[in-house]
Amino acid sequence: MFDDVSGMTEQCAETFRGSVRDSFGESIINDVIDPIRNQIGLLSSFHEEVQRSSLDIAQVLQTARSINLDGSSPR
Repeated sequence: MFDDVSGMTEQCAETFRGSVRDSFGESIINDVIDPIRNQIGLLSSFHEEVQRSSLDIAQVLQTARSINLDGSSPR
């Protein structure tokens, strides 16, 4: 999901950057486009971390369920 958004943002940024000819355009790049690109990168990293944590939790739950199915009683 974030790969698509990141790719589209990069493409738009490069297109815009190629047409910038003044300080106003540069300020849009520096004050708007670059922060958006940075936020997308941070969100992508956060999403990956959440996915890893979710997998870890699923593994722990699966282990707990298998222990319970082996005849051990919960305490």
